[in-house]
Amino acid sequence: MNISLLAINSFNIAIFIAVFLTFLIINLLRPVALRINLIDLPSNRKKHEGSVPLIGGISMFFAFSISFLLTGIDLSDSKYFLLASFVIVTIGALDDYYDISVRYRLFFQILAATIVTIIAGVNIESIGTIFSFREEILLSSWSVIVTIIAVIVAINAINMSDGINGLSGSISFVSFFMLAFFSYIDGKQESLIIASLMCSVILPFLYYNLSSKIASKKIIFMGDAGSMFLGLGIVWLLVTLSQGSYRSFSPVIALWLFAIPLIDATSTVIRRILKGQSPFKPDLTHIHHVLIHIGFSKKLVLITLFLFSFFMALIGFLAEFYKIAEWKMFLSFVIIFIIFYVLKNYIISKNNIG
Repeated sequence: MNISLLAINSFNIAIFIAVFLTFLIINLLRPVALRINLIDLPSNRKKHEGSVPLIGGISMFFAFSISFLLTGIDLSDSKYFLLASFVIVTIGALDDYYDISVRYRLFFQILAATIVTIIAGVNIESIGTIFSFREEILLSSWSVIVTIIAVIVAINAINMSDGINGLSGSISFVSFFMLAFFSYIDGKQESLIIASLMCSVILPFLYYNLSSKIASKKIIFMGDAGSMFLGLGIVWLLVTLSQGSYRSFSPVIALWLFAIPLIDATSTVIRRILKGQSPFKPDLTHIHHVLIHIGFSKKLVLITLFLFSFFMALIGFLAEFYKIAEWKMFLSFVIIFIIFYVLKNYIISKNNIG
């Protein structure tokens, strides 16, 4: 760990600024959102009361960006993350307001992914030694296209998890927290700052989103702008820290650090495709919907999925620490995915959910 005392002081100030700005921007934007109808209304899929401002994502993005720039860190690489984030937050905010079509959202997601891969050069060059019978798998000419797909998957995975208050924010916090920890022990200052500031802007959002007794009349949602911003941040760090000669963890560990959104989104998309539906067609078959349908309270769903997410991330950390073979970790992840997929589909079919 070679981060100087001066850098630590600057880092602490940046965290304070991020938290303060998130609170400030949320309170500044709330009346504006209500005035211009940047709000979410109850529906068959959205079980909440009243008009809820969709300003969490915008607030987190601006608070993060300002505090990040104030750290004075070299922007030679991270400026492209800010650019891609601006693109994704802009299209997300427009979607929150106008409810734009899937094709337009996908176009701008591809644009953001292109900035990450082609312009910034953040690519998945290796997926590691995920099979016991062969050596490390290098993607070579497939690197860019695989990374673009990974970025789009991550963005939409967090977006799909945004179904009950606190869920997407809390599981994203788990991912960023573990990524910050990996960055800290490995001396990756830029990644540490990004992950820590992401954690810092999520916490004030959760304060309002989870609607404590103090803030019960001030509840907000992050909207597509927020969920896609968090997804982009997670995948940027997962790729950055899992690639190259000085990687912080093996590529397969990225799956464990992002387990719940990835497993649930993938299983949901597979089910939709097998039924001949669009993979982007909204329904009530995500794990949070399923658990609520069989009797879990929203609070219990949140706690359960948060703990599951943390447990999976912790396994990933311990596996990297104890140098467990990559193919064993990949096989274990696949087994967990299959069990999850079978159980969820069984419950969906038995209870006629969807």
